[in-house]
Amino acid sequence: MRPLVQRGARDARDACGASAAATPAGPVEVVRTALAHVWAMLFLVVLLPIGLLCFPFDPRQRMHDRLSVVWARGALWLVGVRVVAEGVLHVRPGERYVIAANHQSTLDILALLVVLQGRTPMRFLAKRALFRVPVLGWGMRLYGHTPVDRRRARGALTDLGEARRNVMQRWSTVFFPEGTRSATGRLLPFRLGAFRTASAAGARVLPVTLDGAGALQPKGRYAAAPGVIRVVVHPPIDPPGGSPEELRASMEACRAAVASALPQPDPG
Repeated sequence: MRPLVQRGARDARDACGASAAATPAGPVEVVRTALAHVWAMLFLVVLLPIGLLCFPFDPRQRMHDRLSVVWARGALWLVGVRVVAEGVLHVRPGERYVIAANHQSTLDILALLVVLQGRTPMRFLAKRALFRVPVLGWGMRLYGHTPVDRRRARGALTDLGEARRNVMQRWSTVFFPEGTRSATGRLLPFRLGAFRTASAAGARVLPVTLDGAGALQPKGRYAAAPGVIRVVVHPPIDPPGGSPEELRASMEACRAAVASALPQPDPG
């Protein structure tokens, strides 16, 4: 997979900037988003049985990984969203990372799958409530995504232990270290969970910037507008040490890398 942005980085930035002033969703956008939801659920209904049938012959879930990219591309195509990427060659095929990305929209998940799943098979750390959703939650459990309950410190530590085992033995794991979607597009403070996991697993941290998704589908809006999401993959950061100072230094270095590819706020 070559960095797609080599043929369109400037256009992507212009489109992302233009999308920031997107008008409220119209009926066409609502219909397209509804179709994307139908596609996603129908695909999950097909994917779950295929996964069960393939498990004895495909313990590393390669079929799932290929199909998840098809699933994400299809949903993005239906809502008219194009993804361009920079820095994909920073990812070493086969290496397992703790992926730390900013979070603006549910579209972020689809964009990450399209850009990274083919180079480093990955699973997501997601709020526990999603695992209670019929079909979606069953699929997330079946395919190794990690639930986390951020309201309970003891439960969160147990969940991070599961993420650490996954990174050490199976897949890269995606963290959104802001802890929630940014409603303004500005980068929120990071939390330490991703960096504790990387330290315990001895895994490098892969900073990733997502730019544009928040303008196309802001937090609280159902319908997505057509446009461009830009994904910037930064050079990996060495596994952090276990001391509080080393964890915080790794967190700040990662946050600075993510922030470096986001549009700078208007001082006015």
